[in-house]
Amino acid sequence: MEEKVWQFIQKHHMLEAGDRIVAGISGGGDSMALLFLLLKFRERCGYEVCAVHVNHGIRGDEAFRDETLVTKYCADRNVDCEVFHCSVPEAVKKYGWSEEEAGRILRRQAYEQVLRQWKGNKVALAHHQNDQAETMLHNLSRGCGLRGIRGMLPVQNGMIRPFLCIERREIDHYLKEKKIPYRTDSTNFSDQYIRNRIRKHVVEYLERNVNSKTVSHMAWTAGIAAQAEEYLCGQGERILAQYGELLPGEIRISDDCLGEPSILRMYGFLQALEKVSGYRKDLSGEHLEQISRLFQKETGKQVSLPGGTTAVRVYGGIIIRKTVKEKVETRKKMWTLPVPGRIQCGKAFWETRIFSYESQKIPEKAYTKWFDYDRIKKTLQIRNRRPGDRIMVTAQGGRKKLKDYFIDEKIPREQRDELILLAEEEEVLWIVGKRISEAYKITEFTKRGLEVKYQGGREVE
Repeated sequence: MEEKVWQFIQKHHMLEAGDRIVAGISGGGDSMALLFLLLKFRERCGYEVCAVHVNHGIRGDEAFRDETLVTKYCADRNVDCEVFHCSVPEAVKKYGWSEEEAGRILRRQAYEQVLRQWKGNKVALAHHQNDQAETMLHNLSRGCGLRGIRGMLPVQNGMIRPFLCIERREIDHYLKEKKIPYRTDSTNFSDQYIRNRIRKHVVEYLERNVNSKTVSHMAWTAGIAAQAEEYLCGQGERILAQYGELLPGEIRISDDCLGEPSILRMYGFLQALEKVSGYRKDLSGEHLEQISRLFQKETGKQVSLPGGTTAVRVYGGIIIRKTVKEKVETRKKMWTLPVPGRIQCGKAFWETRIFSYESQKIPEKAYTKWFDYDRIKKTLQIRNRRPGDRIMVTAQGGRKKLKDYFIDEKIPREQRDELILLAEEEEVLWIVGKRISEAYKITEFTKRGLEVKYQGGREVE
């Protein structure tokens, strides 16, 4: 099992020298096996590990025994361990979440806090192929597209899942073989939780009565779906680049896109909705169909969509726009961009990494940009425009005041304050959705690159 996991880690470039890994450790068998392997592989890679344990305030003394196991195991091995106490029942009552959703959100908040304070750059989670199968079935039962079928990814939004290549029974065998201590969560046997019902009454039934390799076959299917989803998302980006016009808080899509295959148009609409609304969780096929039908209606017709967005039929196309209330959210605010790291600004996420540039192909994506890291001398800020802002627009060093750039590009006055900038003091590196500065571009002389990803919303695990 060790070699299988190690090969999977290498295939997906999960661990590198210098990484600072925040590991979610519940005390259960899966997470304790993950911690054991992370500590063992640490000698090969040269990274650091910090364990994070979250006590959800549900199981009383049993939960404290889990906590004691994790903290003692880490202390005996001189591993940093951060413990969080929270109350899932209170979060359920306050926000109307399910217990499962509340647990996920509170854990994610704990990981994000440790990432910031400990200067971590990745979160390691112990999801395995059985979890993947449960996720796929859960998504299918609620209705989903390829993204739901693909389930969880090995590397996703700063999270790594080294165990997605193995089944739970392999982990159980490994725990016995290596005599790794762990505790069993009594709630795993309760039918109160959806995942437990799927595991006990669906997955186990399929393994016993249909095919003993159900879990591994579903994991393979998830991998194929992930590749198809990645390709179609790329085509959706192409649709936007070819037929769309990105403006602050809205995207205009031309009637010319109607010549494209329906599935590609749908992915274009999906990408547009996610970029404008910063939201994807409740987007469905019906919402995409509503947008498609708008092309056949007269100007002025509109449909309301999730995430505070509206699609409006206009002459020559449609506009997907955010409400004025949501547009104001980031106005006049400013954040410091962690390098490397991840930060949430309003509803948007920014993620950065530093890498050795060896003439790799620069990604042609509207919301992923590469910069020459060594040309950046001061702190980077995420903000709106300020007096004195300027941007280099020619490789020969020609600069423009940002105001003049907006005038030349015919960007309406009322939209200029809504544009999001990445800046080094008055020097603008990136006008998000528009262009980057010539002063910070990757060149043949670049040694270290900085990758910056902007995601208008969050992807729910």
